[in-house]
Amino acid sequence: MIKAVYSFTDEHFTYLSIKGHAGYADAGQDIVCAAVSSIAFGLMNALDERGGCQIRENNNHIEIIIYKPDVKSDDYLELVLFQLKTIEESYSEFIKVERK
Repeated sequence: MIKAVYSFTDEHFTYLSIKGHAGYADAGQDIVCAAVSSIAFGLMNALDERGGCQIRENNNHIEIIIYKPDVKSDDYLELVLFQLKTIEESYSEFIKVERK
């Protein structure tokens, strides 16, 4: 299962962790993992361009710490969380999104 955990502090998104594997299908065929990976890497690229955050990524864990949150980073995270929650609605056995 993929677990996405986020924090919302002082009216800003400050943290996102995405961890695990969906297990929906075999490696290379897993549409849930592919969708989540695409969303996460798009977010990491956008945030990396802007700065003001720390991004850690390894084999099955992405961790983003926003240490200079602003309206634009909030918009990015809000969109990503909306996308992840939409996937969760259809594939709740394979992805869980929760606020920390």
